[in-house]
Amino acid sequence: MNAAAPKNRGLGRWLIDGPDTLAAAMLLALTVVTCVDVFGREVLRAPLKGADELTVVFMAISVYAVFGSITWRESHVCVDLVDMVWPKALTGARQIALNLVAAAFMGVVTWRVWIVAGRLAGDGEVTEYLRIPKGPLAYFFALMCAIAVLCLLANAVRYALGRGPLQESTSELEIGKHRID
Repeated sequence: MNAAAPKNRGLGRWLIDGPDTLAAAMLLALTVVTCVDVFGREVLRAPLKGADELTVVFMAISVYAVFGSITWRESHVCVDLVDMVWPKALTGARQIALNLVAAAFMGVVTWRVWIVAGRLAGDGEVTEYLRIPKGPLAYFFALMCAIAVLCLLANAVRYALGRGPLQESTSELEIGKHRID
């Protein structure tokens, strides 16, 4: 056995690493589809049929798949205008509030996407050319949103325990922010 191989880190890590791997695979597939489509279009004068649908599906899966890991690491794109004046002692309280509010909003998004997924699946909706069923895709999107909600709630708990990503700093390096103060 390779000594450098990662150890089993449990279900929580699988929920993060599995979708990240899926997103990477979708980006690779998107690259292949694009190359084949461009080659076919420019050289063979025969574009790949359904390439536009595959592009949309692969991109959507890539985006939704990483909701959990980005949320867990708090590596969202953000503008930290308040950080300059916000007391460091209150960072945990601020992050608890932000994570709880975000969890509530994302919970509503999850609920609505789940309803749409049920409608799409019930109606047997498929994409126009390749006939890819839309319902299972929408259920996947709802599941990834639900994982993001769980990560937001877990982050709030982590901050309450003093172990949030912005509190785990070493030498003032903020995890997930890639910034050294």
